[in-house]
Amino acid sequence: MDALKNFGIHFKGLKAGEHEFRYELDKSFLEAVGDEELLDVEVVANVVMTKAAAMLTFEVELDGIAIVECDRCLDELEYPIETSDTLYVKFSEEEIEFDGEVMWLNPADEEINLAGYIYESLLLALPYQRVHESVEDCNPEMIGRFSIVSEEEFNEIAEPKEQSMASGESGAALAALKRSLEEQKQEN
Repeated sequence: MDALKNFGIHFKGLKAGEHEFRYELDKSFLEAVGDEELLDVEVVANVVMTKAAAMLTFEVELDGIAIVECDRCLDELEYPIETSDTLYVKFSEEEIEFDGEVMWLNPADEEINLAGYIYESLLLALPYQRVHESVEDCNPEMIGRFSIVSEEEFNEIAEPKEQSMASGESGAALAALKRSLEEQKQEN
């Protein structure tokens, strides 16, 4: 956790106005925050803190790449990270939870640690589904293992048909598909 101490900003002693900070995120950062989702990162976090009498404003920009696992083929995938966000910090003696936009600190606090906020911003910059741009970029061996049905069979299944299950035609098609899959399984 010592690596996260570098993300602390001792704001009490700073003059009002803008102050700039730069952090380099790498595998050691991921290990320090306990990440199990990302394989690696090479990201620079540029932070501009504006200190005013009653609040702090942090403009956080992330730029670099995150290495994640492709959801389709499980190979490594470099995903570009380019995002910016603003964090507002206000002071109150009451304990108020962070709502995603405003963080509350006790007026007696002298330091804020941005590691958690930067990590969350990094995760939010990634898409929900992380896949190579096209299937051709994926690992062909893995794609082959996941291809249970041929492209022709898939297209046949995917085409909307105006048949009802009551007619029995769809049920027969499903039974034929099942037999075909079982035969392929026995051949392998």
